[in-house]
Amino acid sequence: MIEFLLVFMIDTQIVNQTQRFKSVDRCLYFAERLSNQPMIPKAEGMPSKITAYCKPVRKKTTRGKKPGS
Repeated sequence: MIEFLLVFMIDTQIVNQTQRFKSVDRCLYFAERLSNQPMIPKAEGMPSKITAYCKPVRKKTTRGKKPGS
């Protein structure tokens, strides 16, 4: 079973990759909205670009745990 990991980057640095989605469509919805944000101004140099994409990953399982524990 797979799920989709939302990877959030500023320029080339990964900032967050904790959001997981069962549906690729839902993941792509957020990736598109994040990627369409305006650039982030910096004090010096070029502004930073926000990029987000969805990465298919194996679904995490909780072995040996009973529901609700």
